[in-house]
Amino acid sequence: MASPKGFILYRIWYGECMAYLGRTKQPLQARIRGHMFQKPMHRAISIHNVTKIEYAEFQTEADMFLYEIYFINKYKPPLNVDDKAHDDLTITLPEADWKEFVPANWEEWKREISVPGTKDTEVWNRIRNQRAAEAGGITDLFCE
Repeated sequence: MASPKGFILYRIWYGECMAYLGRTKQPLQARIRGHMFQKPMHRAISIHNVTKIEYAEFQTEADMFLYEIYFINKYKPPLNVDDKAHDDLTITLPEADWKEFVPANWEEWKREISVPGTKDTEVWNRIRNQRAAEAGGITDLFCE
């Protein structure tokens, strides 16, 4: 599959939970690689936790920006730390047309990153534990 490019939103899943939502105008493969190999200006994502990557294409940059903020506030992915409001949305936008994406070099990247990244796993666990404490001890809060 050729790497999608244009005005792209992508979401990265850890199990059944959307862990991160991002945007890019560069080819999606390059952007995902940046996350996995912790390039500057990329949120570090643990390749060993990723179960699925999906993307949606938009006609304009403005649409991409609008939907990014909308989806971050709708789903509140735990690895997104910016652009989250403290209250709930009062509007609804049409759902995007999400397609699954598997980077061409995915298995090679996994071998290259042979030991699961503890830093990202520790961050993920800290967020989960904090949310659990706030909710009175419930531990599975990522798919609310």
